[in-house]
Amino acid sequence: MSQGIGVKDLVEYFRNWIFERQKVISLIESGRLSDDEKTSLSNMVFVIDRIGPADLEPQDLNSTKQSEI
Repeated sequence: MSQGIGVKDLVEYFRNWIFERQKVISLIESGRLSDDEKTSLSNMVFVIDRIGPADLEPQDLNSTKQSEI
């Protein structure tokens, strides 16, 4: 991803997460954010770190159990 250009989809963002993650961590550590902003970004990192390739595969909605919805 080039600087200043948005991502086209979630897969692209995931593939570049290691680089984007470092940018977010640097921003958190910069001292320019409020505690609330740091918490929000830290929570975002926590969630995105748990996304894996299997989470990005298309899902067959017909096979989803009603209890999972």
